[in-house]
Amino acid sequence: MGSSILLRRALATAVVGIAASLSSNQLSAQAVVRGVLYDDATGAPLKGTVMLVDPGTDAAVVYAASDSAGNFVLRTRLGAYQLAAVHPGYTAVLSAPIQLADGEQLTVRIPISEKGDPQHKIGVIERVRPGASPEMRRADGQPATATRREMRPRTAGTSYDRERLASSGFTTLGQFLQTVPGLQVRDPNSSSTMQMSRSTALNSLGLRGASGAACHIGWFLDGHRIDLPGRNDPMTDGLAATALDVVESVEVFRGISEMPAEYANPDLRCGAVAIWTRRG
Repeated sequence: MGSSILLRRALATAVVGIAASLSSNQLSAQAVVRGVLYDDATGAPLKGTVMLVDPGTDAAVVYAASDSAGNFVLRTRLGAYQLAAVHPGYTAVLSAPIQLADGEQLTVRIPISEKGDPQHKIGVIERVRPGASPEMRRADGQPATATRREMRPRTAGTSYDRERLASSGFTTLGQFLQTVPGLQVRDPNSSSTMQMSRSTALNSLGLRGASGAACHIGWFLDGHRIDLPGRNDPMTDGLAATALDVVESVEVFRGISEMPAEYANPDLRCGAVAIWTRRG
């Protein structure tokens, strides 16, 4: 049975048969799945329906509508589930079964496409299990991202603390980043216009042509990567307008060698910017 058929069946079951049971299920919820539903091609957040499907019965156990920012929250009991998403005019998405434990919190980004299967995979931003230490590992085998800056050692990147930000006299993050050496900012209101100036050594690797050329950088917010690898999207573009008084610190990494291990993905050879908010 195809994934789209499974999802139609799951959604129909959810609508006509489980409304009453959802209320009692949510009251005793032990696991939380939250995240963002977005357009695979553009990165734009989408309104849609996200579900946890029982792999044995193909029925939706719990479902929720994503809001205009693509955000959704699902609460359920421990068990095995498939994560599913539907949006009018788009191809339905159905994940492989995942096991959720009591008290587990899973944060994901779900791509959905108008033209067949999405090019991007469902991304696990954070997976926190009860009693897990900061050294726990994500489902993909990589170290979990730190939820607070103090959880990891200092790196070779340039760091700007709260005192430096407050004394700069700027009101937005984009304005401040204009002053950071090595970071090119064509428009302080748009993060997508910001690129890292690279050395002639990196140019020799074929990143771009002329000396001092620029290339795509990654973006992290409170330890979580939020950009789409290799391209810009509305979610990261809006970071430039972040009010500087809500930012605790900013770190700028000019290449993988300067990054902590949990940031150093191969596609970030041109660097990254990490933003830590005052709420952590």
